[in-house]
Amino acid sequence: MRKVSLPKMFRFQFLDFNNRVTIRTFNKDIYILKSGLIVQNIETKRLRRIEEIYYEIRTVRSIKGKIVAKRKNKDSDLFIVEAS
Repeated sequence: MRKVSLPKMFRFQFLDFNNRVTIRTFNKDIYILKSGLIVQNIETKRLRRIEEIYYEIRTVRSIKGKIVAKRKNKDSDLFIVEAS
């Protein structure tokens, strides 16, 4: 029987991802991470601090669309996803 390798998950840190990730919230808003941990809504162009939306974040993707971090529900932690 072959063992299946699952992705390793670690708590996600935003500091190194300025202008390189998009953030999707549970209510389907999409933001781009700017410098200084500021996010900008791609539709309204409104700027907010990451702390204001942190607990609403569902998925963080690279600009190319690869999932970088995710949260299954609002009560779980946001984890970085890496292939093992």
